[in-house]
Amino acid sequence: MYTIEGDRDELIMRYAACFQQFAMIRDWVLSYKDIPVGMLEVADSYRYEQPGETVLCFRLRRFYMPDLHIFTKDLNNAMEVALKLHEIIFREIRRLGRDYVSLYNVTKQFYDEHRDYLIELARREGKPILVRVMPEQKYYWVLNVEFHIVDELRRPREIATFQFDVGNAQRFGIKYMGENGEVKYPVIIHTAILGSVERYIYALLDTAAITESKGGVPRLPTWVAPIQVRVIPIGKDHLQYANDIASKLEDRMIRVDIDDRFDETLAKRIRDAETFWVPYIIVIGDREVKTGKLSVRARGAQKVVEMGIDELINRIEEEIKGYPRRPLTMPKYLSKRPSGILS
Repeated sequence: MYTIEGDRDELIMRYAACFQQFAMIRDWVLSYKDIPVGMLEVADSYRYEQPGETVLCFRLRRFYMPDLHIFTKDLNNAMEVALKLHEIIFREIRRLGRDYVSLYNVTKQFYDEHRDYLIELARREGKPILVRVMPEQKYYWVLNVEFHIVDELRRPREIATFQFDVGNAQRFGIKYMGENGEVKYPVIIHTAILGSVERYIYALLDTAAITESKGGVPRLPTWVAPIQVRVIPIGKDHLQYANDIASKLEDRMIRVDIDDRFDETLAKRIRDAETFWVPYIIVIGDREVKTGKLSVRARGAQKVVEMGIDELINRIEEEIKGYPRRPLTMPKYLSKRPSGILS
């Protein structure tokens, strides 16, 4: 780590997010049977961006980096592990309906010896990749990959990344014992599968902006929407049934609230839910109570759809499968919330 003088303060510049992980793993006793092994830190990171350089969620002075290091036996093992890593990186961005364009920075030696590997990665991406060949190895890596989305303004924005580090294991004293008892130094894969937390949010919001620019209805993926379902009982007589529906959704860790502001018109309550980008809006009236069929407005759909509660749960479960689930952090009833966060 380094101390630098800022305009008014003394700042500490650390070795990216790697320093703490390297300092820990160098004290581990590892054998070839333990490798590959990974370490993850959600790193509280800072950059000394100048005034005017910060951009929404993309360039920040403070951000959070889910920084993963995978310690592999050698370069061939790193290349094997990276095939799976590459698959996961593309899987996650494609789940947003987006895709990456890729820049591969490589040393000349790596390019000459492993050109077929780059061709295989391009084949898996299904489109051309841009390869920049470095005439000499100036850095600790031999392969550094930048995965960019092209945003709503047609600008490339790097989100995910990975690189093969062949120098820092020996520099930091990170080692493992080989099959014959010899000391070996792992090749380290540095990767941020989602980029920083903030850059991933940038990708979410940019996807919504692109949808809107094409005449569609902007929305967030159901799993990350603060409110996933809003239940709107038309009158007080329908509140109990609305509670029953909400309870079934809560049992499946689906974030649901109830708009019980009966002094507001139904049209305004629906409009408020749409303004808040709620993925699913359920209106409860006499017919719904009597038939058990729900009138569901799915965000972006052209018309209201009738379905049972189990059908709705199955649909939402499919959309949030594989993602983290968190409970509602606000009062369930909108009438209980401060006026500034009613919708």
